Amino acid sequence: MSFKVVKSGFLTTVQDYGRLSHGKHGMSQSGVMDEHAYCWGNHLLNNHFNDATVEITFGGVELETQIDTFIAVTGADLNFKINNRPVQMWHGIRVSKGDVLSWGNPKKGIRAYLAVKGGFNTSVLFDSRSVNLRENIGNKLCDGDQLPCVGHDEEVYQFIPPKYIPNYSQDITLRLLPSYQFNEFSINQRDLFFNQTYTITNANDRTGCRLSGAPIVIKKERMISEGISYGSVEIATDGLPIILLKDAPSIGGYPKIGTVFSLDLAKLAQRQPNSKLRFELMSIRDAQKERKKFNDFFEIGF
Repeated sequence: MSFKVVKSGFLTTVQDYGRLSHGKHGMSQSGVMDEHAYCWGNHLLNNHFNDATVEITFGGVELETQIDTFIAVTGADLNFKINNRPVQMWHGIRVSKGDVLSWGNPKKGIRAYLAVKGGFNTSVLFDSRSVNLRENIGNKLCDGDQLPCVGHDEEVYQFIPPKYIPNYSQDITLRLLPSYQFNEFSINQRDLFFNQTYTITNANDRTGCRLSGAPIVIKKERMISEGISYGSVEIATDGLPIILLKDAPSIGGYPKIGTVFSLDLAKLAQRQPNSKLRFELMSIRDAQKERKKFNDFFEIGF
C-alpha cells in the first residue's frame, strides 16, 4: 500500500527529523528544513516525532492515494488540492483510495510537508530515511515512484490554533548565539552585522543560504577547516554571511560569527529569494528554555 507519484515536481524528497549520529563520519545532519511545520504535521496525526514525511519544494506535485488513511499537510501554501478541490491545511484529513493530491505554484512559503498516519516506510540509510542529494544518500522522487505506508482507520481530526500557523510573507529576525570566534570580530564589524538588513539571494538551498548586503571587512587569512554545525553563520571572503543548513558539509574554513537559533531556521526555510532578514543576539539560557519547551511539547528525544 502506498501513494503513487504521478508528478514529482521540482524537488520532492522524503525527510524525517534527520541523520544526527553520523557527523563524526563526515555526514550532514540532513532532515526536514522546516522543523515547525514538520513537527506539527506528525503531531496532528499522533505520529512519532521522527516519522518520515514528504518535503515538497515549490510545488508541481501530484500523488495518487492507493490506500484509505489520514494525512496532514503543513508548511507553505502551494495551492494544495484533493481531486482538484482546495483543501484546508494544518489539520487531519481523511483520504481514500483513488484520491489525487496536488500542489501547485507557491502562494506563501517554499516548502510544504505531507505527513501520513504512521509515516512513510521508505528505506533507512545510516539510521535515517532522510534523502541527501549532495551526499548521494537516497534520491528525489520521480514520476512513477511509490511511497510505501500502512493504511489506518483511526479517525484523526485534530487541528492547531491559528496563532501557531506562521506568516511566511513577513520579514524575519534570526536570533544568533555567539560562537567562540565572536570576539574575533571587531565592534565595528559586529555593529555592521547586526544593524543592517540583509537580502536572501538566489544561492539558497538545502545546503546553505547566502545573503547580500554591506560586506564586513575581514582579514584575508587562511583558516584551517574545522567542524561546523547546523545554523552556523560563516563570513565568507567577500565579507557576506552564509547560513549553513541541513545538507551542509560537516567542516568549513570561514570564520563564524555565531549560530542561528535552531527554531528560527524553520522561518528561513520558507523565505524566497529577495526576502529581507536581520540578526539579533540571543542568550544561551533563553535558547535552551525555548528549545526545551518545544521538545517537550512534541516529545522529541533520541
